[in-house]
Amino acid sequence: MANQSNREGEPLQIDGGSLGNLVFEWANDRYHHFWSFSDAPTTPILASVESNSSSVWPTSPPLQQIHQQNFVDGRQIVFGVGMSGRGHWSASFTLIPDLKCWIVELACRSPIQPERLLSTYQVAEGWNQSASGAISGAIGNHAIHVEAISPSSIAELVDTEATFAPKHPASGAATSQWAFRLRAN
Repeated sequence: MANQSNREGEPLQIDGGSLGNLVFEWANDRYHHFWSFSDAPTTPILASVESNSSSVWPTSPPLQQIHQQNFVDGRQIVFGVGMSGRGHWSASFTLIPDLKCWIVELACRSPIQPERLLSTYQVAEGWNQSASGAISGAIGNHAIHVEAISPSSIAELVDTEATFAPKHPASGAATSQWAFRLRAN
């Protein structure tokens, strides 16, 4: 198993081959991340939209520490944690070659009722959302499908922003979870 931690240094990248590369880069006080294809590295598939440090309930989990771990079964994972306002956030970004997808799992623990919990991504123009909630688009010859993993999560596409959120955020002091899956062909 290979492990790699990173902060304010070189970008951390997982090469997902035909599923896209996941890149984390330090910006201001947190990591932002994006997926792109090797044949179009400057055109993100999804790019996280980050809030500034004064935001109590940010538009995406404020990941301030990340750690990469590779497993013998082929899974590659980036774990992330961070804090903002009253929330303690965690995330895992898992490349699962056997299932031909990325699975992203997120959580926020807060001692109070959150105003909002979500993960926000910039997508290219022309993407659409199906009646089932899946968000789809294309970059070059690659078809991309992103969907909330039900029953705990929902997805929404407004113009060029895709959001993923818990379907029923926990009330009061509790932990809320949500997840999504990214597939590319």
